[in-house]
Amino acid sequence: MITACAPPTRPPQFPVRRQAPLAGTPAGTAKWPQENWWKRYQDPQLDRLMALATRDSPDLQEAQARYSAAERAVAVQEAQLRPQLRGYLDAGHAYSKADIHAQPSIGTTTQNIQLSPRHSWSNSGLAAALFTWDLDLWGKQKDAVAEALGQANAARAERAMAADSLHYNVARTYFDWQIQQARLALAKDAARDASRYRELVALRVHAGLDDPQTIDQADAQLAEQLRSEAQVEGSISLDQVQLAAVIGVSEQELGSLQAHALPVADTDIPPYAGLELIARRPDIVADRWQIEASIKGIDSARAAYYPDVSLMGLGAYLQLYPNLGSGTQANVALANIGPSVSLPIFSGGRLKAQLESRQAELDSAVAAYNSTVVQAAHDVAEQIATLQQLQAEQIQTDRQVADVSTQNGRANHRRRQGLDDDRTWLGLQMQLDQQRDTQVQLSGQLLATNLALIHALGGGYHAADLPSLPANATAQDASR
Repeated sequence: MITACAPPTRPPQFPVRRQAPLAGTPAGTAKWPQENWWKRYQDPQLDRLMALATRDSPDLQEAQARYSAAERAVAVQEAQLRPQLRGYLDAGHAYSKADIHAQPSIGTTTQNIQLSPRHSWSNSGLAAALFTWDLDLWGKQKDAVAEALGQANAARAERAMAADSLHYNVARTYFDWQIQQARLALAKDAARDASRYRELVALRVHAGLDDPQTIDQADAQLAEQLRSEAQVEGSISLDQVQLAAVIGVSEQELGSLQAHALPVADTDIPPYAGLELIARRPDIVADRWQIEASIKGIDSARAAYYPDVSLMGLGAYLQLYPNLGSGTQANVALANIGPSVSLPIFSGGRLKAQLESRQAELDSAVAAYNSTVVQAAHDVAEQIATLQQLQAEQIQTDRQVADVSTQNGRANHRRRQGLDDDRTWLGLQMQLDQQRDTQVQLSGQLLATNLALIHALGGGYHAADLPSLPANATAQDASR
């Protein structure tokens, strides 16, 4: 009758999302990212940086430490299900002395009486063993184990999430360094062309053929090109610092990085991203295990209303020498085994508060899970839209580069025939360098967006052992 006071559990307050809201986004035919997705670029230099990051990253080490701690917590809870045997040993050597004074009254006369003091020495020894075994008839401890296991699985997914973020940041920073190297080569060409253009203008001004104001314009153009070159060099230095910081090493430990051509960005996406994204994002999986841990925590808190039934056994042996030298000795041996039952009758609302706290934790876990699912869908949709926009811009930029390149070829032909001086050709050459710089930047943005999409799709992670989601609350449950 008392155990019937345990309140029923309720479903979570918020409805649980079953899939990512990606309706309306185009479906592609690409495969999902593989576990070591960066190997698709066939860049040994990038592979070396990834291996270095996996070895020395503080973030990855911190995530691994949290996972190891969660595993130990599971072992602690599992140990509570096993029988326990505790030993107890005690030995003592005691001394006692009695000195009694009394003043008894006989009639009207008071007499002083003093007993001779007596002292004694004694030894005692006790050996005992206590056996306890919580039978866990209501599954409270098993639920605690399941809760700890859910926390461990969440920590394992968080470790994968840390690795995914690490790999993404290394690749993003590394390829940005490669992009800046390509831009630096173009900036140097543009600065060289601007310098040659300024020299031609100066010769014509000194010969009295042009207005001296054209030298000022040429100087401003050259200063702008040199400023762009210095800005790109600063970006390269910043990328090296950021890359070393992400990996967790010094710049010297990065080694010598070599510039090479950028890989072509994959602009396709996998099909059914909305449904399978739930098992592909480690942060979603981690939140899903948090929900499972909260459910088991509720079950454990509800089982606390039921009586605890344990099996206990005690064996002890006591040996006592109350007065050394007298030959007196006492030996006591005892043993006891039987069940022990404890039942919470009045707890001052502690059990109810504990259960309601667990229910609130479940609501919080469901809300965090829903938020993560919505954010994951937003990340994927944003990268897909960005890819489409950049592809459209790249088409127009390629056309502009082709047009300027054609004009530059014609100007170069006229220059070689002596029909035109070098100024027209150099002007078009600087314009072509600028268009090519825009083209490189767009290629870099496409590649960066492709990396962000891989990261948004889970970075090659896939969980096959997801727990089932709790049922959504009905209108009546939600009002409770």
